[in-house]
Amino acid sequence: MKSAYFREGQHYNFSGLQNAFSLDAEKTRSSIHTLKRYNVLKTVRREKPEYSDLSDQDIIVGEIPDDSSDFAYQFTFVGVILLDDFVLKCYPKYIDKYANEQELFEKLKTVIKVIEKYNQKEQLVHLYNGEAESKVFNRMAISLHILHDYFDNGLYANQEEIIEQNGDGEILWDKTINETFAFIKNNTPYYLDVYTHDNTENDFDYIRRLHAAIVTKCTHDLNGENLLALFDLEGAQLTNQILDDFGDTDYIKYRLEREIKNQFVTRKQNLLKTLYTYIAELSSNQSDVSFSLYGTNAFNLVWETACGAMFKNIYADSWTVQKMADENLLEKDFVTSENKNRCIADYVERPEWRIDGESIEYDGRLIPDIVSLRKEKSGNTALYILDGKYYLLSVQNKKLRGNPGIEDVLKQYAYNTALKSFIDEFHIGEIANAFLIPALESETAVNQNYADVPYWTAQHQGFKELPTLQVIKLKPSDVWATYLGKANDTEQVFDLIQKSPTANYLYHNENDDSIIQITDGKKHILVGFLRKEYFYVVKNCIASGINNFPFFFYATGIERDSHKFIRYPMHPYIDSCTEIILYTEGKTQFIRGKLTFTKTHRCKIDEITAENLKRMIDNSPLKMNDWEPKAKTYYVMTVENAVYSNNPYENIADFQTLESKIKENGLNDVLFRTSPKVIDV
Repeated sequence: MKSAYFREGQHYNFSGLQNAFSLDAEKTRSSIHTLKRYNVLKTVRREKPEYSDLSDQDIIVGEIPDDSSDFAYQFTFVGVILLDDFVLKCYPKYIDKYANEQELFEKLKTVIKVIEKYNQKEQLVHLYNGEAESKVFNRMAISLHILHDYFDNGLYANQEEIIEQNGDGEILWDKTINETFAFIKNNTPYYLDVYTHDNTENDFDYIRRLHAAIVTKCTHDLNGENLLALFDLEGAQLTNQILDDFGDTDYIKYRLEREIKNQFVTRKQNLLKTLYTYIAELSSNQSDVSFSLYGTNAFNLVWETACGAMFKNIYADSWTVQKMADENLLEKDFVTSENKNRCIADYVERPEWRIDGESIEYDGRLIPDIVSLRKEKSGNTALYILDGKYYLLSVQNKKLRGNPGIEDVLKQYAYNTALKSFIDEFHIGEIANAFLIPALESETAVNQNYADVPYWTAQHQGFKELPTLQVIKLKPSDVWATYLGKANDTEQVFDLIQKSPTANYLYHNENDDSIIQITDGKKHILVGFLRKEYFYVVKNCIASGINNFPFFFYATGIERDSHKFIRYPMHPYIDSCTEIILYTEGKTQFIRGKLTFTKTHRCKIDEITAENLKRMIDNSPLKMNDWEPKAKTYYVMTVENAVYSNNPYENIADFQTLESKIKENGLNDVLFRTSPKVIDV
């Protein structure tokens, strides 16, 4: 048996693989075909950068000429492959440096342990490789499972009941009294011989001996090229018997089936079923046993999960608000009977589908990879929105290589926005948003904050600027140590990520790029202006018992003087407003009402075209004569339980007092004159 190491994502030519396999050209082609057949080797265009993600368009399906300069072979697998008598040891793409082969062996050994742990919860290693007609029994995977079970639990054992005279077990008094003689002295019986009961393991049990033979065979099959050492296992030479000594395949299966029916211990039942599968497939797949593997071509999932462990991911149903508070991640004062059983996912806003004006239930939502909470030294609770990205990011000739795509960047910013209701409800003080990528082994620097990804379109919403997405390079050895439970000090990696205070977000006027800061208020109320005609239409509807109506204002339009497209700024706290005060030209009449909220406790705001708004108004009791929209699109909010009033609010007597409240909120200064304002009460 021979072996060679191959790096995930590296380009190999035909000659390189032939030399590694030590085969002639024809057998090398056959081996390449087998590896491609089972999806661990791909043919790609050589112009495709090494170590980067492959799309369907990058993969060449057909055959290519040997040593073509236009194409290359690329392993997309991490783990161990057994092909005939050759062992392929495929190591992760981030390992670009090692002192010697023994060091590389140890690094891959750690990776195998990581895959084994991941496989316990999320099955990566399957009993069969391939699909349909190309499906083949994965002998290596089941052999490893059988060996692990043996070292954890020992040989299969059935206890045999033994009744004997003067044994070491429990005395059977009824049998002793009825079937033996007693010596009587002073009216007390003394028994010179007693019957005893004991249980012992039957070393000659058929299933036990069969189990020993299978364990021995698994050891023999994996004994070459340090395979057992790579999986941190020792060999087990338990018997000289071979499987043929136990009868033909059908007889062995019959004995196992009978034992399964008579066995009621779950662990033993599972072992018996595994042995049955091993025997059955060993005989039926003799032409295909030359190929088996242990590992994954989805190592990115392993990286994501390990990063989640390092940063204490709480995006799970088991992490309720109550549990977060019990772990001192949230202030207990904010826990209520209504929210204590919620989890992070319950706060992620879902899109609403409306068909023919009717809202349709929809379960889809954004799913952040890693969400973490941490008490900072400042005393604030910080929310970390993270994504483990298995990319080798680099800059070559001033060009970006191996970077996450635009959709990944957009999603990270969207996660921040989608969690706004959680941030507000629990008074999260700081926020961080970052990609977590592996550092190359050759990069001597420790974990580092490597880059950031500002993106105006995604970050800026009205005035609001979300925290900039960062890129953190992590040493894989540190990530694996945490995941495998060999290290738990993660404070330093948390400190690498810059946090932005939520109370000091910057807000931008999108039209002139002016920047101001905000001060959070106690309770936010929206103040809006209604054209006189629309105000009286709404007033009449309220008088007739219609208390719900749409409030709309400019979203986008064409600037009158410059004729440039313009988006009208919107107050950043508008979606936190719970009520609305509306006035018209005379400023002596007012309409008050509640604002419709989404399921995630945010004020519901839609943007619709002028045509759709016109159609909506014309087909309702709110129709206005000769009204034509002047903007291109409008923001629309729904006002509920509206009432007419001669004063703006309970403790606001007149418009002058209302106007002073408007001036107290600095953000209102940069809004357009008729744009809705926000006051704090």
